[in-house]
Amino acid sequence: MFNKLGIEVMNSPRAVRDELLQGTGAVMAAGCSIFVESSNVKDKEIVVFRSPDKDISAERKAFDVEHFDQAWRQFEEWRSS
Repeated sequence: MFNKLGIEVMNSPRAVRDELLQGTGAVMAAGCSIFVESSNVKDKEIVVFRSPDKDISAERKAFDVEHFDQAWRQFEEWRSS
């Protein structure tokens, strides 16, 4: 997994959460990504995106920042599929 700058990010929920909230705001892996997006002027959400493949269409799921655990589980599921 890599951040926006191409620097490797450890495969742990804490490392990814820190990168999202205190680092570049995005982590990419093979076939999917997780990033922070502003939903309005003061609120942010964590978005998990799955890249399209020959058998899978692109998907996007958004979670409140407070629900990082759900976003992490979705990211892990898509990353391992």
